[in-house]
Amino acid sequence: MISHTTSLRGMLRLAGMAFLVGLGTTSFAVAEGFSSGYVTGFTSEVECMNTARDAMQQQFRRHGMEPDMGEATFSVLGFEVPPGVTQVAIICSEDQGRVTASVAGYSLQEDGTRLDTINVFLDMLEGVPVAPVNPAPTGSK
Repeated sequence: MISHTTSLRGMLRLAGMAFLVGLGTTSFAVAEGFSSGYVTGFTSEVECMNTARDAMQQQFRRHGMEPDMGEATFSVLGFEVPPGVTQVAIICSEDQGRVTASVAGYSLQEDGTRLDTINVFLDMLEGVPVAPVNPAPTGSK
């Protein structure tokens, strides 16, 4: 369990280390990296976790995939989150009555989707509607 005195930077480092451990042996010669952001304003850690879980499931389903995700006490993890191959962690934490969702994405190489993927999660966590990936035709030509 993460202590309430743990800094946001420390939590993101822990998330990053968890991703690296989960990836196993990899070649670090490629341009790997992280993208991250956060959203505040949740009324509770439960609300944050429910929103994080829903956002993760929605992102997979927007791309026609079944969610490949895991969950810990205060975090939701997505593995090979579409549209690229980004590992995403959403960590809910409370500090002095303020609940924050921190989103971190990791990929071995930036293929142009990691930052976009994180921005979509930030939008979903803020309640911004996200357009379908392949919208249905409107019938007019």
